[in-house]
Amino acid sequence: MLAAAKPIRPTRVAARRQREPMVVIVQPENADSVELQDEDDLDLTGMIVPQADDVTHLPVCSMTDHFSSPWHDN
Repeated sequence: MLAAAKPIRPTRVAARRQREPMVVIVQPENADSVELQDEDDLDLTGMIVPQADDVTHLPVCSMTDHFSSPWHDN
């Protein structure tokens, strides 16, 4: 039987895309690396994790408004 892998403890969470947080991990060579990791492979207890971007925050406009020129007088 294989032992369960120990969860990775990142320094911080830089961003998030769906269930893949972009985390900063300290490497043994004293260098930091930034990687997208699966959320299930991380130990995020006590860390502030940004929420995934929500596409509903995009402005909605009609095609007429989009293609109209703001410099034309009606």
